[in-house]
Amino acid sequence: MTDSIVATPPREVLGPPAASEPDAAIGPAADQGMIQRLLRVDPALGEPDAEATLLLSLASAWMYSDPDTLMKAMAVYGEWDIQRVSVQNNALFLASDVSFIQSRCRRLLILCIKGTEPGNIFNWLTDASVASQRFFALGRVHGGFANNIEVMWDVIARHLDAALRGRNVQDVLPVTGGCPRPDDGSSAGAASSVDAGATPEAPGKLEAFYITGHSLGAAMALLAAARLFTDGRYGEIRRLLRGVYTFGQPMVGDSVFAARARELFGDRLFRFVYANDIVPRLPPLSTGRFTHVGREYRSAGEGWTYESKAVSQTRTILVSAAVGVFAWVKQQLPIISWIPVPFSWGDHSPANYVRASQQGTSQPALFRFRFD
Repeated sequence: MTDSIVATPPREVLGPPAASEPDAAIGPAADQGMIQRLLRVDPALGEPDAEATLLLSLASAWMYSDPDTLMKAMAVYGEWDIQRVSVQNNALFLASDVSFIQSRCRRLLILCIKGTEPGNIFNWLTDASVASQRFFALGRVHGGFANNIEVMWDVIARHLDAALRGRNVQDVLPVTGGCPRPDDGSSAGAASSVDAGATPEAPGKLEAFYITGHSLGAAMALLAAARLFTDGRYGEIRRLLRGVYTFGQPMVGDSVFAARARELFGDRLFRFVYANDIVPRLPPLSTGRFTHVGREYRSAGEGWTYESKAVSQTRTILVSAAVGVFAWVKQQLPIISWIPVPFSWGDHSPANYVRASQQGTSQPALFRFRFD
C-alpha cells in the first residue's frame, strides 16, 4: 500500500518572448496574450470564453503528465508558477492530484485537478465508490468524489489564501521527507483574514480565478466550487471566480445537490461533453439517481454548441461499458464505422476536448511546448 502527500513544483521554464508593447494595465509583457484574455473574462455574461476553454482544456489534458511537462505546455501561453500536490492512500481508495497554476503577475490563478489514470486501478475504484453521502447542506453526492476533494481541502484552502495575499503558490507547502512544514500561519480558515481587508503582497493582486479538470478531476472541480460556496470564509475568492470549466465530467450529485449548486454558482459552471463520451452518462441508473448541473456544451469535433437538455444516465455499467469499448474498436476499424453506437470510451480522451476547444479560437496549434 502507498500513503503519501507530495508537493512537486516543476523546474522553471521561461514563458513566451516579451511583446513589444506591453499593456501596463495587465502587467509585464511576458504575461500578455492568453493571460490577458482570461483576466478580462466577464462572468456576468454566463457563457464560456473560447480562449479560456482552450487553455483550461490543455491544462486538464497535461495534468496527466509530470509537472515539468505541464509547465512546458503552459509556458506557451505565458509565465507561470506551478505547485502540484498529490495525496494517495490505496487502502482508502484515495488518489487526489491538484495543480495551482499561477501567473507570474499574481493576477490569475487556475486550480486544475487530475482525472482518472487509465492504468490506475485505485482511480477506477474511487470512481466506482458510488455510495452517496451528504455534502454539507447541498444534498447527496458521489462518495468517492467527495472523499477525494475533502482529503485535499486544507491544501486547496492554503493555496487560495496565499494567492489572495499575492504570494507565490510554490512557497505554501514546502516538503521535507514527504511531510509538509507549517507555513506562516495561513490555514483552511485563513481566507477570512483576506475577507477582513488584508492587503495582498507584491507583485500583484489576484483578479481572476478558474477551476477545471477532466473526468474524475472534473467531478472534483465541481465539488471544489460547491465547497467554496458553502462556507462564508471564502467570500473573496468566490467573487473572483470567473468560471468552472469541466471536460468529460460524470454526474456528481442528486437532484437536491444539482438544484442548490445551480442556485449558488450555476451561471459560472460550464460542462463540455465530446460526441458520445460515455463518462458524462455515469454513474449508471442502477447505482442510484444522479443528475447534471451547469450549462452543457457538446461537440463532434468542430467547436462547442450549447445544449439545453443534459445527457442522461445509462442504465447499467456492464452494458454501457461493453458498448463503450465496442465504439472505441469501431473507431479503429473503418469497415464497421457505419454501425451506430450511443456511447464511446474513445470519445472520453482529453485530446478530443482540446481539439474541439481549439476550433473556437485563433490559436495556431493544439499541442505546443516551450523548451528553454
